[in-house]
Amino acid sequence: MHILVANNVYPPIVAGGAELIVAYLCEELARRKHRVTVVSTCAPDMEPYPVETRNGVEVIRFFPSNVYWSFNRVGEPRLKKLIWHVRDAWNTESSRRLHAVMESGRPDLLHTHVIDGMSASIWGRAHRAGIPVIHTAHDYHLLCPRAFLLSKQWQICSRPTIPCRLYRNWHLGTTRYVDLFVSPSRFLLDLHKQAGIRPLNSAVVHNGIPLPDNIVQLNDHHAAGTRTRFILLTRLTVEKGVRVALAAMAQVPRRLGIELTIAGKGPLEEEVRAAAARDPRIRFIGFIEGEEKYRALTQAGYLLLPSLWYENAPVAIIEAAAYGLGVIGSAIGGIPEFIEPNRTGLLFPPGDAESLANIMIRLARSPAMLPALADHARALAKRFTVGRMTDAYERHYVALRSGGTAFAAAS
Repeated sequence: MHILVANNVYPPIVAGGAELIVAYLCEELARRKHRVTVVSTCAPDMEPYPVETRNGVEVIRFFPSNVYWSFNRVGEPRLKKLIWHVRDAWNTESSRRLHAVMESGRPDLLHTHVIDGMSASIWGRAHRAGIPVIHTAHDYHLLCPRAFLLSKQWQICSRPTIPCRLYRNWHLGTTRYVDLFVSPSRFLLDLHKQAGIRPLNSAVVHNGIPLPDNIVQLNDHHAAGTRTRFILLTRLTVEKGVRVALAAMAQVPRRLGIELTIAGKGPLEEEVRAAAARDPRIRFIGFIEGEEKYRALTQAGYLLLPSLWYENAPVAIIEAAAYGLGVIGSAIGGIPEFIEPNRTGLLFPPGDAESLANIMIRLARSPAMLPALADHARALAKRFTVGRMTDAYERHYVALRSGGTAFAAAS
């Protein structure tokens, strides 16, 4: 098949986990001899951006005409952001550029992911061209301009403002052009259904990541290693619960020898640096990848995931399982779907630093609190491979091309 994929950014431009999942899927599809074309965005001063081939995937980038590039939105004034969202709601320039790609390549289907910055107009354009549309939601962009469903006070938003309701209703209406709406978690899918999405079909397809070749040795290493080392590997933002982790460490007795490594980058970096300067048990190592990430994960016993927002399907959980780590996560959003309590990890109330501290203390005092963690973690990780994710999407692609008659079997 010829599969046209749309995502607001694509490697080497990376903002979070979504574009990595998209790249894993696209590259695996290319390895399976499908033709894969990715349409993504770039800054206005990067145009004309040359068409490139990355690991067998054709990548086309353009700037969807707007007041700024979505990748560089941080720090923009409120009025400018409002104008950007109005323009992005139905960006005809973006759909025109995508139409040109569709005309030249005649794909069998369009698979969209994060369209924040590309506009829902691309769904309508594909629909009018007779091209089936599958959309995978990685966050709450269709329901919330900030994509997090959080208020300015970092609380779950239960009373959206009038502009936010107008934004939500408009985007929910555009889902009528989507033939299949996919979510990596049941929680996110159900929340969109409750809000009123209007696609013809829906399904859950779990994210998949490349697993280390030596997954057995990694798990065995951790099974025999220390359980007093915790790692927080995330964007350094309020909604990720960074302050919750710091507050928990402040309540942990120093005599227990508990250590917390924090890896990542973001607005709270200076706050994290200050905490590490005050407390020698806290180590800040900045943004890591490759060999540095490998070392950090192999040296830890548990991953902290203290999120305050409705996480969808955090890739960090699968990474932790692959390296034999237990996951200590907030009982919020899709997180509970990926943690087996008392087997692969433990859950605590979101924002409750005292509960998190108590779990860390119990784990340090009783390394056998999670029996057979290595075996359970290994089994969990193997459920979320790139191959299994791609198998599921291929079944949906076939169903879409055949008119959707096989969705029940494919889901």
